[in-house]
Amino acid sequence: MFNFAIFFSLAIVLLYYAFRSVDFTRIAQGFREVNYFWIAISLLIALIAHALRAIRWGYLMEPLGQKPPFSKLFAAVMFGYLANLALPRFGEVAKCGSVSRVSPIRFESIIGTVVVERAADLAMLLIATVIVVLVKIDSFGQYIYTNILHPIEQKAIHIEGYKVVILLVMAIAFILLIRFILRSDLLGEKLNGKIRNAVIGVIDGLKSIYRTPKAISFALFSVLIWVSYWLMTWALLNSTPITASLTGWDALFIMVIGSYGMTVPVQGGFGAYHIITASALGIFDIAYENGLIFAIISHESQTILLIITGLVSMVYLYIKQHRPLA
Repeated sequence: MFNFAIFFSLAIVLLYYAFRSVDFTRIAQGFREVNYFWIAISLLIALIAHALRAIRWGYLMEPLGQKPPFSKLFAAVMFGYLANLALPRFGEVAKCGSVSRVSPIRFESIIGTVVVERAADLAMLLIATVIVVLVKIDSFGQYIYTNILHPIEQKAIHIEGYKVVILLVMAIAFILLIRFILRSDLLGEKLNGKIRNAVIGVIDGLKSIYRTPKAISFALFSVLIWVSYWLMTWALLNSTPITASLTGWDALFIMVIGSYGMTVPVQGGFGAYHIITASALGIFDIAYENGLIFAIISHESQTILLIITGLVSMVYLYIKQHRPLA
């Protein structure tokens, strides 16, 4: 509850910062000009992307002994998104827990597969970032370097060498401590066994990426997922006259920028996504208030979709949990 309050407060602060000097009359006028056909198209593409994510996740499940059916995996994915709206990153734990309750696969092993998924998504985001930079290095590249890469670079430069050494020593000490505890009877045989099984389970899940016979399919679906995000963004750009003139490459740029906004640890990216997306649209000479109209349409339409599908998925998983495993 304390963590929820902290992240919720941060979201409120970011939302206040995003809307503190906005003319809401202009925002309301912008909504009256929205083409809801394109919003419906974007929501359909979003559902396809989530379905592709469930299929891709299934490929990592196969080496674990039993692959849950698509319906359970898709429901777990959508329930995870719903949980993220309550507490950042909690969705990963929630979706792993829901699958472990409706299938024989161990929770620890499922956690390992999610780590692999996140690594694949990070790789795709970095690839998309490189493509965007190369397409228009004078505008897109300059914006990304100034607002994203340069701040990270400056923080890295100011990390003193002794801090890096301390972190490495602490990491090595932690690993050695875990090995000592597992090999000794310090915590008791029963507790040691649970810790050992948890570690083995996570490692087993991490190994799934090269143990799966469908590694190529996993890579292909990773590409398809992010292409879907690109098409979804392009559809959203077409939903309002403010951004309808932007091109497919512009949509890729907005997708990349918005993805970085969603990584900020607040519920559902509230506030952070709006600020970074509205600011990024400024390179197309779109005023901040107009950029906020697009950001609200984009973020809130997807949030409503996640709430509805997440709640339905939660009920579905609850019913499956109280039936014999099938």
